[in-house]
Amino acid sequence: MNKIVVMNVIETKRLRVRLMDICDEQDIVRWRNQKEIIDKLFSHKGIILSKHREWFERYLKDQSRIEFMMIKKEDNKSIGTIGLSNIDLKNQKAEYGILIGEKQERRRGYAAESSYALIKYAFNELNLQKIYLRVIFDNINAINLYNKIGFKKEGLFRKEIYKNGKFKDVVIMSILRDEWMESSE
Repeated sequence: MNKIVVMNVIETKRLRVRLMDICDEQDIVRWRNQKEIIDKLFSHKGIILSKHREWFERYLKDQSRIEFMMIKKEDNKSIGTIGLSNIDLKNQKAEYGILIGEKQERRRGYAAESSYALIKYAFNELNLQKIYLRVIFDNINAINLYNKIGFKKEGLFRKEIYKNGKFKDVVIMSILRDEWMESSE
């Protein structure tokens, strides 16, 4: 099996997208405990520091996951996370995930900027053919972002998750390498 090529930092115009570290734990726990973020994630509640540390220890051993922090170059402030999980080099695919934790930094183009960089890395460095994601159907801002950066709807898991007192559909989206190459020419 091929080894994952891990870049420590991916540079964009306004961001340094660097590998997640234990020193990021306070920001991540704070973000993951915001109600508006919990409502958009598949988890049903926030996290405590000890649980995050347990997750981080497992993450360090996980060869199928790469997690990055988005850092604004202008003030060196962490604003969110972005990464790939379920990396399958044999079938050349991975699952994408993103979280803008700092409320004041949302809707400023950072998610799209870091996503373009991560997708380029996944296709060019990891040699993936497909990047996919799952999103709760009523997370309209996220779906709009995914459409903007080139993801296409593949399907729908009906009433897939019970969240906030009701069953919700989950949208499945993906982008293929050849689609990405065509759009970035």
